[in-house]
Order: sequence, then C-alpha cells, then structure tokens
Amino acid sequence: MAERLEDHLQCPTCLDVFEDPVMLPCSHNVCRPCLQQWKGAGERSCPVCWTKFGSMELPLNLTLKNLCEDVSRASVKSEDICSLHEEKLQLFCLDHQELVCLVCRDEEIHIGHTFQPLDEVVKGHHEELQRGLQKANERLQDYNDCRKNFNEQAEYIKAQREKVERKIKKDFEELHRFLDVEEEARLAAVREEKKKKSQTMKEKMVALDRQMVALSNLIRSTEKQLASGHVSFMKKLKTAMSRIQELPEKPQLLPGGLLDEAKHVGNLKFKVWERMKETLAYSPVILDPNTAYPSISLSEDLSSLTLKDVQQERPKNPERFQKMLRILGAGLDSGKKHVWDVAVGDNNDWAVGVAWGDPCLPEKMSNLSIGFCDGKYKTASGQSVEMNPPVKVQTIRVAVDMNESSLSFSEPLTNTELWNTKEHSNWPGNTKIYPLFYTTRKSPLKIIPIPPVVTNAIS
Repeated sequence: MAERLEDHLQCPTCLDVFEDPVMLPCSHNVCRPCLQQWKGAGERSCPVCWTKFGSMELPLNLTLKNLCEDVSRASVKSEDICSLHEEKLQLFCLDHQELVCLVCRDEEIHIGHTFQPLDEVVKGHHEELQRGLQKANERLQDYNDCRKNFNEQAEYIKAQREKVERKIKKDFEELHRFLDVEEEARLAAVREEKKKKSQTMKEKMVALDRQMVALSNLIRSTEKQLASGHVSFMKKLKTAMSRIQELPEKPQLLPGGLLDEAKHVGNLKFKVWERMKETLAYSPVILDPNTAYPSISLSEDLSSLTLKDVQQERPKNPERFQKMLRILGAGLDSGKKHVWDVAVGDNNDWAVGVAWGDPCLPEKMSNLSIGFCDGKYKTASGQSVEMNPPVKVQTIRVAVDMNESSLSFSEPLTNTELWNTKEHSNWPGNTKIYPLFYTTRKSPLKIIPIPPVVTNAIS
C-alpha cells in the first residue's frame, strides 16, 4: 500500500500531525507538547529509536513545521471543493443529505430537490450538537458526584471496620479465654467483608473511571468537531451525533455497599450462648446504623439511640435517612411473631413503630407507629390521630404477628393495650418489615434486652 505524505508528518508519540515539532539529537521529531509531558529528572529516550538524551531544550524543526502547515492548508482547501466539478461546496441537499456545489444543484440527479445554504445547515446542526454536548457534560458531573460518594463510602468502611473491631474485642474480653477462637472467627468475618466490599467499591470506582475517561474523550472529540470547518463538520456530523446521543446510563449509588454492622455486632453474645451455657442479655431488635439520620447517635451495642447537636460524618448511602430524624432496625423475618419493648423514659418527642417498602428509599417507606409529641399521644397510619391512654407511657411494647398480619402497641408494665392495627387497611401483610424509631430529643430511646430463654427460637 502506498504511503501518504501525511503519514510521515505524524508525531510518533501522540500520532497527531506535527504542530510544533522539535528535533531530537537522534534526528527524529516529536511534538513540543509531548516533550513537555515527559516530566521527571534523568535521561529520556526517543520513542522511535530509543536513543537516550538528557536536555529538554531542543530546537524547533522549522522545515518540518512549514511542510505540515502546507499539507494542512492543502487538505483544508481540497475539502471545500466539489470533487466532480471543482466548484466550492456552498449548498446542502436535504433529499440526499449531502454537500453540493452550484453545478451539482442543476444536475439531473438533483431535479426537484430542496437545498439549503451551508451556513444555515451548519448553524442548526451546530446548536443540536451543542445541546448534546451540554447533556454529556451534565452526565459527566453525575459520574463525578457518584465517584465522590463511592470514595466517601470506601473511607467510611475503614472507620466502620475499626469501630466494629473495637466492639467485638470488648465483648470477647467479657467472655472466658476459651472463646478466643470464636472471637478470631468474628474478626475474620469483619475483615473478609471489609475486603470484599472494599474490593467491590474499588472495582466500581475503576469501572466508573473507565466510563468517565470514555465520556471525557467523547466530549473532547465533540468539542473538536464543533470547532472544525463547516465541510469537515458536516462530513463527520452523522458519526458525532450518533456518539453524543448514545450516552451511558446515569451512574447509580451502590446499595448495601457498607459493612453490615448489625450482622457482626448485633446479638453477638447471644449467638455464642449455646457454647457458653450462660444466660446473656439479648436484644430482640438491632438498630441499623447504615440507615440512621446523621444527627442520631447509637450506643455501642446498637440497642439505644439519641439525638446529637452536631451531625456525624456519615456517607449518603441509599439506605440512610437524609430528611427525617429516623432510623430503622434490622429487617424482621416473615412468618414469625416479633415482640420488643422500648424504654422512652422522659423523652417528650418520639415515635416507635414499623416500616415497609424499598429500604433504598427510606423517606418513601410506609409506616405504622405510635408516638408522643406536643404533650399528646398520637398514632400515625398515613395521618396523625390523637389518643388518650389511661396510663403514662414510659415503656412501650411493639408486637408483630406476621402470620396474622397484625401489629399492636401496649404498655407492658400494666398490660394496657394502646392501639391494635389488626384490621388496618394499610397493613402490608406478610412481607418484610423494619422496626422504626424517631426522636428529636437527647433523652435516649432504648430497646430493653430480654433473657435468652424467652427467645430460644433464635437461630
């Protein structure tokens, strides 16, 4: 195949036609911008013959520069001329979707066709491509925001690992020495999950980087196309439009990306009860810190919550409440009965209940709850209804029967029923539900532990 003159005018590094060529000591040429990117001290090598050289101060190859400019001007000039009639291309045939000259317009092949001045056609397509470029830039910003969130979650996983390990170690210090094996097993599970989820986050970020590079390249090529001459612009328009209109999907945050603290820390002592043959406190509900509003603070064993004055540094993972002062407990198994008591004490603004729906959209989950606000007890089931219990409620019992699709609230010390939703039309039936907690006060809400003999069905 015959070589073109242009093939000898390309920089061996960037493969673009020379714009500012400099001559290396070995007589080969490179672009000055490419040369300036070779940062660092020490010797450098020619990309063609690998001859080493040290100095970056190299002379401009004026002969090669002038030759490149001549070839470039000749190429541009030939693009503007009709290959059939050697007339200037001034019109665009809307029927054939091609550039034509004034002689082409009068040819038999174009009889009855509609023509438009080249400037008008370029202006319309230029605006359309500009809109596509704007969307591409917006999508790139979406990727930047998503990657920032991934990075925050990756950093938070490290802090979670440290916190979980501290809790695990503290609990195991209370056990006998022969449980060291069990302790190491729990720590290994945390490290393994951290390793897997960190690796997953790393892979997601690597994939995101690749997509961002591809999108950035598309944006640069589109911007270059927009800056090109009219003829070149029109000749490459179809390809540019197809690429700019086929943008990748908007990146999504990673659900379930954080460490499962509830799995590692919740009911830890109870899980080794059969091995220990001792009675340990068991919490029937475990608060899920991955769902907590940033101002909500949790106890180390994830059984108590309170409100802090300052929001804590927590990533914006999909499962977290961002607008409501709420937190969910770990999801309850279907087909079973669940009972838990919550000590509300002197807290004068609280709510306790259950929620169901998409845990990745916590703000939109449906819920049934009972609470205390503005000196009044209220139930919530889509709308707030006042109630007048016969006793002052300092402890509230929540009982869920998944088989009968019923939910009841009572005061356990006097066995006073407060509200029963067995016939409530909003009840979701036999589906996965999540304990729900809300407070705007510093006085804690605490899930009361129960002896393991009461919950001997726990696996």
